Amino acid sequence: MTNHPPRQRDDEVAAALHASRELGPEYDEAVAASLVERIDDTIAERVRHHMAAQGGAAPAKAGMPSNTVRFVLSLVCLGVSIPISGITAALGNPAALPLVWLGLIVFYLVSVVGLRR
Repeated sequence: MTNHPPRQRDDEVAAALHASRELGPEYDEAVAASLVERIDDTIAERVRHHMAAQGGAAPAKAGMPSNTVRFVLSLVCLGVSIPISGITAALGNPAALPLVWLGLIVFYLVSVVGLRR
C-alpha cells in the first residue's frame, strides 16, 4: 500500500471490514493482521520517503553502545566470579570450581549473543 491516494486506502479498509463480516468471527484475526500489515507498509513507506527528503539522516540510537554494555557485563561477571569461586572452594567441593567457571563463561557468552539481536 505504497503512496496510495486516501480514497484507495479507504476502499481497502472498507474491503477488509466487508471481508471480515463475510468470513465470520473465526477469520477476524487474519483479516485484522492483514490490515495491520498494510498499515505498517504504508507507515514504513512514509518514513522512507521522509528520511529521503531529510537527506537520509538516520535517527540516533537511544541507550548505551553495545561495546559499553559488553564491557560492563564482563566486569560484572568477573566481579561475581571471585566470590562464587571462593565460596565454592571453601564450602563446596574444590573440584566443582571448573564447573562454576564454565557456567559463568556460558552465561557471559549467552548474554553477549543476546545483545546482538
